[in-house]
Amino acid sequence: MTESTTKNESGIPSVMRAAQQTNFGDVRDVLTIVDNVPIPRQLSSKQILIRAHAASINPADWKIMSGMLSIFIRYSWPHIPGSDVAGEIVDMGPEVKRFRVGDHVYGNVGIGAGAFAEYVRADESLFALKPKNLTMEEAAAVPVACDTSYQALFHKVSPPIGKGSKIFICGGSSACGLFAIQLAKAVGASVATTCSQRNFQLMEKLGVSFFINSNDFSV
Repeated sequence: MTESTTKNESGIPSVMRAAQQTNFGDVRDVLTIVDNVPIPRQLSSKQILIRAHAASINPADWKIMSGMLSIFIRYSWPHIPGSDVAGEIVDMGPEVKRFRVGDHVYGNVGIGAGAFAEYVRADESLFALKPKNLTMEEAAAVPVACDTSYQALFHKVSPPIGKGSKIFICGGSSACGLFAIQLAKAVGASVATTCSQRNFQLMEKLGVSFFINSNDFSV
């Protein structure tokens, strides 16, 4: 994205470029890039303003945009979609304690809650410092998929997955599957999974004990 060059005294532009959704439907029909969207400068005491470097698209994002989940989720139009983002903090509320302006962070602003924009406003509790060994693009791909896997393994399973556990993960080469495998292995669990044959080597590298070809319907 090419950032707006009209800036105020703080050095932050007054408007930004963002993807705006005008209704539910086919993304090609309802999503447009708009150049003059006001930047959300009003921050509550614990909110941060992030200049986005990268954002990722999750299945939930396009399902929401298409209207598949409209019975549960409704918006006023136009709406900026997007959940996962990584970038640099450029402003923050007076009670933000975990970060400083200039920190590189990543997080999930909430399902479809405005990540597809040059500037993103969010509560500090939704973000973490970006690991130095991850690029912005890599960090932006982490939050929703990793948190989904974490919740499933350690909060939705009783007892939680731990050392000596044996777990089957369906779709090991998917985003959630890849995170689930690594999280399970990190706590000492034994993992079996399904994936296509082209991903067998990746599964071996991740330490999967047993994997099934998901395209072999004779199994």
